[in-house]
Amino acid sequence: MPVVASAPMSEAVERPAWRISFRHLLLVALGLAAVAFVAGRYVYVRYGGYRPLALAHVPQTMRFRARVSFSDPVRVPQIAPLLAALDPRGVRLAAIDRKLGVSARAAGHELAFGAGPDPSDFVLVLGLQLQAEPGLPPAKATCEVLADDGIRSEPIEGGCRLPDGAIVTGAADGDVVVASRPELVKDVLGVPDLGDRLGFSGPSARGTAPDPEALGKEARALAALIAAKYP
Repeated sequence: MPVVASAPMSEAVERPAWRISFRHLLLVALGLAAVAFVAGRYVYVRYGGYRPLALAHVPQTMRFRARVSFSDPVRVPQIAPLLAALDPRGVRLAAIDRKLGVSARAAGHELAFGAGPDPSDFVLVLGLQLQAEPGLPPAKATCEVLADDGIRSEPIEGGCRLPDGAIVTGAADGDVVVASRPELVKDVLGVPDLGDRLGFSGPSARGTAPDPEALGKEARALAALIAAKYP
């Protein structure tokens, strides 16, 4: 006796099944994992943690290069004369805070600097992490504060040029860069290499901890130069 399938059973047999190969499934899974990883790293770096990359904006051709985290109790006292020379009357930092709309002291995480080989050559980088959009870009706020404090400047893209040819400008990652000559930093203002940003490339861009004695000597010499140029 012939068996007649019911209508629902016939539809189930005739409906084509959706199939995907294991290779394609693996590619999709890897793609989703990559997207999640990059997004997670962006959220962490932008809103959660600070990556110490200020030294990446100091050219490796300089005679001396160093970075100091503001949480380093051993090395911060060594750069105190340099910090004092940047704000000799104690008014510039407060003025920058007002123009930014946030506390530069709280947003600042590190200071990197380079000196030489020419005695007048220097690069200073303030590593910042601004959680909210500031009132002004940090470099432009710095230029306005210097002008208000009697240090004339002319505007350039991203910042200003001081009378002696030095520049104040911003790096692509938001750091503030001061260089005695624009040629010193023209190739190091971009975003650091992907490996540095993701933390895979080792300590090269972040730099090893400088010897406190050598750090103090270089910081005092640079402080004297800056105090003479920008009182």
